[in-house]
Amino acid sequence: MAPIDRILVPTDFSSNGLIAAAQAGALARHFHAQVTLLHVDEFVVMLPFNTEAQRAEHMMARRKELMEFARTELADVAVKRMVCSGDAAKVIVARAREEQSDLILMPARGAGVFRRFLLGSVTAKVLHDAECPVWTEAHLEEPSPHRPGGIRDVLCAVDFGPQTRQTLHWAADMSRALGAKLTVVHAVLETPPNLPDRYAFQWHEEAHCGASERLHEMLLDCGVTAKVLVVSDGDVPKSLESAARQTKADVLVIGRAVEGSAGRPGSLTFPIVCAAPCAVVSI
Repeated sequence: MAPIDRILVPTDFSSNGLIAAAQAGALARHFHAQVTLLHVDEFVVMLPFNTEAQRAEHMMARRKELMEFARTELADVAVKRMVCSGDAAKVIVARAREEQSDLILMPARGAGVFRRFLLGSVTAKVLHDAECPVWTEAHLEEPSPHRPGGIRDVLCAVDFGPQTRQTLHWAADMSRALGAKLTVVHAVLETPPNLPDRYAFQWHEEAHCGASERLHEMLLDCGVTAKVLVVSDGDVPKSLESAARQTKADVLVIGRAVEGSAGRPGSLTFPIVCAAPCAVVSI
């Protein structure tokens, strides 16, 4: 894991935005990082301003709101506050690149008109386009009782693809830095469709044993100490959701660089984020 020196936090001033800011603040204090708090006004171009002065006044109001936002949550943290206009996802990704952010930390969901975008098209686009890891808070109907910063258990999902080692090392380094326990999980895919029912049990048993052996060999080869878990629910997001609940994970780390391969976390990033009962960091 590269040092976390710069954390970008997009916000819409919602209560979940405060939760994300608090988590960013906790991480920033631990890693001595700088936080950039970013508000993107997507709708300024659609508002019925009669003059440029009115538009400027509107943006000034957003800046004033941002200056007062999350002061308690980000106390004693180096914070840069920015207000921009435009397409939220494009602005977030571009700003992360310009700021050389080591992590984008996004709230679970927003408020008002912005709500349907935050864990929708915006998050999906950021997950697809961002060059740095993206931390998304848990997608729950009610705010998580998880105390920001209290990372005690980390779950890392691996698929044995090209991104696996990078994902594993990131999770291991973060666990070590935070003093957290690490569990590595692999989700076995569905039974092959053409396999006769009488062979299904044997196939699953052999698949589980084979995956467990590969996980132990990979951990040994990478010099990583972790618990090993193999799960199967016929559905990768559901399997990882169950694994996160079983291990009481505070964070689930997945790889998202591998695209187009059915069943791999890289191609299922957004469904995994939506299903997870905890924060998800996609590498």
